[in-house]
Amino acid sequence: MESFTWSKATTTESEGTKVAVLLPGSGYPVQGPVLFWAGEMLAAMGWHVQAVRWTADDEPGADPHAFVARAAEQAFAAAPSASQRLVVAKSFGTLAIPWAEETRTAGVWLTPLLTDAKVRETIGHTDKADLFVGGSDDKLWDGGRTSESAGTFVEIPGADHSLQIPNNWRASQELQSGVFGRIEEFVRALPDAAA
Repeated sequence: MESFTWSKATTTESEGTKVAVLLPGSGYPVQGPVLFWAGEMLAAMGWHVQAVRWTADDEPGADPHAFVARAAEQAFAAAPSASQRLVVAKSFGTLAIPWAEETRTAGVWLTPLLTDAKVRETIGHTDKADLFVGGSDDKLWDGGRTSESAGTFVEIPGADHSLQIPNNWRASQELQSGVFGRIEEFVRALPDAAA
């Protein structure tokens, strides 16, 4: 695992520094559209964005939750000290949900692995108002879990695990634009996050 500062991100440290970490999926890098544009948006909103990249020698081992949690911790450690922290994660990266709960770090969870027992249990007991976005045709979304959490669940009709409509790039682009709007609303509503 390695992390890097997102291009155009705020790099100066100040009392009100806001830091966001982008956690990729196992096969969906931070350069994938939903993470790329989220990173661009956060940087434009004044956040320092630290992106994670999995490397060839990464091995999640028997505890992938701990592996992803270490990645998040290392990325935050490589960024400036933060007065406010946010994780934006896709798929495999959403295994950081239990860590985010323990550290009280706000989260935007894109196509979270709701079929994972530890993730589902954490979401079921949290009082954090995180944002969860998944597609109705994503088997790992498991129908969403709107009644189990204080979070906001957004289900995209017809979208798959990549938040795309199969064989329809235009519809995929339009639905992802709507997802970015929801992310922006969520980030602007965070305490002290108005930019």
